[in-house]
Amino acid sequence: MVSVACGVVCRGRVAFCSTFAAFLSRAFDQMRMAAMSELNLKFCGSHCGISIGEDGASQMALEDLSMFRSLPNSTVLYPTDVVAAERAVELAYNTKGVFYIRTGRQPAKILYSSDEKFEVGKCKV
Repeated sequence: MVSVACGVVCRGRVAFCSTFAAFLSRAFDQMRMAAMSELNLKFCGSHCGISIGEDGASQMALEDLSMFRSLPNSTVLYPTDVVAAERAVELAYNTKGVFYIRTGRQPAKILYSSDEKFEVGKCKV
């Protein structure tokens, strides 16, 4: 999936890769090369953290956060609710570079209105 996405990006498109966050570690070498090559590649890792319940411990990802933070010039976004997740996708799509959107499994309470503004490098409390 990551290899194909790299090829798509090299053809001038924006590509998103999405899977359980725990499975992204299998392609870390390719993600590292994408970052070193300054490709415009986007990732979404779902089911992160330790509260995924029914899927079990083998599906829980903790190392994904440190893995993406170790990539040069990468940006990690960790949305709180569906509104923040939608804005994270928009930000990633409209900003050049390697992005990682980290999402959980459990349903999240909606905290933000649909007109809420989000910026890379800023957080909300």
